[in-house]
Amino acid sequence: MLYSGIDLHKRFSVISTMNNKGEIISQAKVKNQQDLLLQYFNKLDDSSHKAVIEATFAWGWLADLLEDNKIKVMLAHPQKTKAIASARIKTDKVDANILAHLLRSDMVAPAHYTDKDGRDQQELLRTRARLVHTKTSLKNKVHSILHKHNLNPEWDNKSFTDIFGKKGRAWMESKTNKLPPNSQFAFKQLLISIDNLAVQIKDFDKQIKTVWQQDGNAQILQKLPGIGYYGSLILSSEIGEIKRFSRPENLCSYAGLTPSVYQSGDKTRMGKIKKGNKYIRWVLIEAVPKTIKKDKRLLNFYLKICKKKGNKKAKVATARKMLAQIHLILRNKKTFIQEPGIPAFFSDQDPTKG
Repeated sequence: MLYSGIDLHKRFSVISTMNNKGEIISQAKVKNQQDLLLQYFNKLDDSSHKAVIEATFAWGWLADLLEDNKIKVMLAHPQKTKAIASARIKTDKVDANILAHLLRSDMVAPAHYTDKDGRDQQELLRTRARLVHTKTSLKNKVHSILHKHNLNPEWDNKSFTDIFGKKGRAWMESKTNKLPPNSQFAFKQLLISIDNLAVQIKDFDKQIKTVWQQDGNAQILQKLPGIGYYGSLILSSEIGEIKRFSRPENLCSYAGLTPSVYQSGDKTRMGKIKKGNKYIRWVLIEAVPKTIKKDKRLLNFYLKICKKKGNKKAKVATARKMLAQIHLILRNKKTFIQEPGIPAFFSDQDPTKG
């Protein structure tokens, strides 16, 4: 058995390969060209080969290349790997050696390996999220320009549910001549960009709906209150195979919805929520206001926490409770039903029966 540690960079990779005895038999800095990388691995005469790559943002193409050439790939969690293998001397060769050694010793802190189709689906969903974020940012800039020049619908005895709706846009366009020349140009360009993004987002939604129709877990989750087809598909895609989370607590921790704990002696203090999958966290926290309107048990829970700790912490706690239920729902492939037959996160009915 051979073990290769790969320190992946944008233009090149540093690879260290060792045998069962821990002896380095090959080491090289290789350009990230497929033929050169395969040349390195093909010269190693062994039918059984494993490789480990740190889970940087661009690991996918290399993992696919190696897997296609019968090299078993494992992903290493960057932060946890550093904690295990901290070294005073840090070079690319040292990093590659350490990764190979950890792999041979079965001490790699693993990161989740999302397959090619899963990564492709995530690219679609995450790009749509970025476009929405950009659109919101541009809208905030429009509000900023209006505020800077004291342009307010109230001064004209007007009120808009959405200032970017048809009537609101007509009002804004009627006020552009009150802006200085350069601000007027910027204002118009912002509105054009917002319109273009809206068209792009609609195109993404069409493609996402097509993908959603092929995802069984997303179709189950979409029945839950506050979770639309886009949110359900993000949850399904980002969670992946539910069996990799043995308990609901593991899934909540993965999503970054579990508070950090600081303990010293007999004192314990709860800190901020942990870093985790921001997409799962975003979908659930955004869904809370809509969900509690339909799920009475969640509403009672939310109000209880809100009274003690405020709205923000109540939303996070409610999102965590929702995710714990999603764990149960996905494991059993059944939704809970509240009277009169409304899908919900909670019910007295046991989803494992009946």
